[in-house]
Amino acid sequence: MAAFASMSAAEARVKAKGPAGDKTWVNAHTCRLKDGTIAVRVQRYMSPASAVTRAHGAWVEITDDATV
Repeated sequence: MAAFASMSAAEARVKAKGPAGDKTWVNAHTCRLKDGTIAVRVQRYMSPASAVTRAHGAWVEITDDATV
């Protein structure tokens, strides 16, 4: 697990995976968490099983630059 090196690196990930990129995420933006960690905040697409598992559709903070 590797943290984002800079806000620019996180923004590049947003552009690659967000609505303007390959559309892996519905919405995405960069942010800093309370402790100062650089993160990408994303909303994943929902699936029929999501209503039961609540795994998708909610906002999630990703701090690992390799996580999809």
